[in-house]
Amino acid sequence: MVLAGSRPRSSNPIDSLHSRTSFVLLIDSLIITFALYSFFGNLAIVPGLFCLAVWTGYKNKSAWAFWFVPIIIGGLTIIFALLLFLNVASILTGNISGLLFAVILGYAIFSSIRFIRIHFHPVYQMGYSGHSVYEDGIQLPANEILAACPSCLAVLAVNPLLLSREDKCPHCDSPLVLGSEEE
Repeated sequence: MVLAGSRPRSSNPIDSLHSRTSFVLLIDSLIITFALYSFFGNLAIVPGLFCLAVWTGYKNKSAWAFWFVPIIIGGLTIIFALLLFLNVASILTGNISGLLFAVILGYAIFSSIRFIRIHFHPVYQMGYSGHSVYEDGIQLPANEILAACPSCLAVLAVNPLLLSREDKCPHCDSPLVLGSEEE
């Protein structure tokens, strides 16, 4: 979706998703570097430089950087899950002050898992490597078209004549048809 009067940032949803994933990778790399710095001091420079190299490579769509991204985001997701577990245990013992932190960690885990899952989607892998679903001669069955999920932008082959309000995206489980029946 593009706001009225503004220019779209990219020409296709894959580039938009790549841009958002690059931003998440940068933030996660900074969190990892800061956490390692607080425990190990100047030794955090080595993983910090590695994360910076991966972010630069990923932003430029280098093939070598592609699989490091879900590893970095997944590693931080595991750390977030452990912190959430400890925080929930603290809340259950009567310390209610960590409730907001638990909600933030839960959202971070949920979002990170979505970014990790998208790396395993074949259309995203094709877009990252510079291929297009239109160039590879995909043969769609009669009446099917390629469409993007309105929530996660996953590219799906759908038959628009058979779509209903009950149909959900197989990637994010969001409804594919939005709005009322009259629309």
